[in-house]
Amino acid sequence: MQTSILNCVDATVVDLAPTDTPGHVLVRLNVAGHPLLARITSHSADRLLIHPGLALRTQIKAVALLG
Repeated sequence: MQTSILNCVDATVVDLAPTDTPGHVLVRLNVAGHPLLARITSHSADRLLIHPGLALRTQIKAVALLG
């Protein structure tokens, strides 16, 4: 698959959790031992069969730092 997104990394899904935003889930990922959080729609999580243990390639379009 071709993409214009330059920030792509391999990751493994650790778990999924509900968010305070209806229709979204928080996906906790492990990237080479480092945590990465992604908020995606519930529809996308279902359509892509996202589940704990799944190895995938992430495409990072936007970043928010938590601290």
